[in-house]
Amino acid sequence: MTHLQWQHITGPRVLVDRFRAQRNIQRMQQKAIQAGVQLRPHFKTHQSVEIGRWFREAGTHAIAVSSVRMAQQFESAGWRDIMLAIPLNPRELSAINQLAGNCSLTLTIESADALDTIRRLSQDVNLMIEIDAGYGRTGIDWQQQRLISDLANQALQLPQVRQVGLLLHAGNSYQASGDSAIQQVHEESLQRLAEVKAHIAEPAQSQLFVSAGDTPTCSRMQSFPGVDEIRPGNYVFYDLQQQHIGACDWDDIALTLACPVIARYPERNEVVVHAGAVHLSKDYLLSKDRYEGRPCYGQVMQISEHGWHGKPVDGAFVHGLSQEHGKVRMPPALIEQTRLGDLLVIAPAHSCLTMAAMHDFMIIQGTR
Repeated sequence: MTHLQWQHITGPRVLVDRFRAQRNIQRMQQKAIQAGVQLRPHFKTHQSVEIGRWFREAGTHAIAVSSVRMAQQFESAGWRDIMLAIPLNPRELSAINQLAGNCSLTLTIESADALDTIRRLSQDVNLMIEIDAGYGRTGIDWQQQRLISDLANQALQLPQVRQVGLLLHAGNSYQASGDSAIQQVHEESLQRLAEVKAHIAEPAQSQLFVSAGDTPTCSRMQSFPGVDEIRPGNYVFYDLQQQHIGACDWDDIALTLACPVIARYPERNEVVVHAGAVHLSKDYLLSKDRYEGRPCYGQVMQISEHGWHGKPVDGAFVHGLSQEHGKVRMPPALIEQTRLGDLLVIAPAHSCLTMAAMHDFMIIQGTR
């Protein structure tokens, strides 16, 4: 195992711990097997062909993505079962048609209007009807069961449609805290989804495929009644938000940002790092106990020769961002030891957005 060459890092740099990430991948794969469901990881978290191979090595064959561009990227890398887990955009019809000719493509819709676009396809696709069971982002409200039933059967009549299913993303689990709260979201969402399915008329009802998933519930729950596949994504890296709500432990976080210190302000218990909103994103969390009631955009981690330990540095966190600057609250004793150019290793609030913003990253072997 080689030591991390810290001297080669000159600016903000994403670090991916190979050991932790592959362990996270393998754990979720095993959970899916034990629960009797297919695993379709959401690749929007890492967006990397190289990291995608780690999933394939663990047994993954089907993936979800959040854009046509991402679908094209992974189709070119050899993936042949791809779900576009975002409502259909009619302006991308040409690219979607080409993708559907090269792989088994699943599209997501949430209104009858989308069927006009499906009718214009020359290739066959699978269709998922997105259901909103309480998250409130996209999808048909779960209580509009007649509408959902009619849409499923209308879709099934189209010659371009091979199979129709229901898709759920219980993103409200991200606002939960602890296993009991995550379990409540999980059970309520699946119960509502089951009620929707029960009210869908034949012939669609008997052949519906059900896809659900989010990292908190998939990480903490052991069974997924009524579900054929799960679609977590953030679990490959996890992040500060996931640790805060209890979806993972500190040692599961597999992505951090190495950030040079560019200014020191002992009089205000702060240093400033070169890592701002364009690197860490604007996602944050609040905790009166750990972060003094301030917004926390990232937690400083204990550094090691191989990357970072699975432990935070108490009292050291990013509490303010501008475009390129990150204001880091730090204990006075630690500020005294910190010099300009030193690197801080910071676990971001939301790893998906950090990875999307940075694109480039460094894979480290990590500590076993």
